[in-house]
Amino acid sequence: MEGRYSIVNSALSLKNAIADITAAWVEHKWLRIKIECGKRTLPQNALKSVWYKDIADFRGDVTAKDVERECKLGYGVPILRRDIATNWVYEQSIDKLPHEKKLIVMDRFAVTSIMSAKEKKEYLTCMQNDYPFLSNEV
Repeated sequence: MEGRYSIVNSALSLKNAIADITAAWVEHKWLRIKIECGKRTLPQNALKSVWYKDIADFRGDVTAKDVERECKLGYGVPILRRDIATNWVYEQSIDKLPHEKKLIVMDRFAVTSIMSAKEKKEYLTCMQNDYPFLSNEV
């Protein structure tokens, strides 16, 4: 169960998270649990998609999807790697890949979808720091 996370947003997902915690406790008798409250906001989700396109249009040599991959790898992954379990998963599965393959993996590696509202705000701020022309709506 190394590196597992759960998003609890319904009675069923709460039940499943409790079952996972119970099973891990029975097996290991020692757990580290991190609980973060709050969720990403719909405006944050919409804003990042608009910004991917704005950056792609500004650069002219990439697509919005290319920008999304670059941002997830360059900004999102370092934010998420602060978590010990996420860092371990990344080191074991992605860290040694060549840069171009890491970008492709970003299509399947959960980055922005598992961020808290605070982490997503930091992600958007990183984007804005590198591309100051982006709107000031973080």
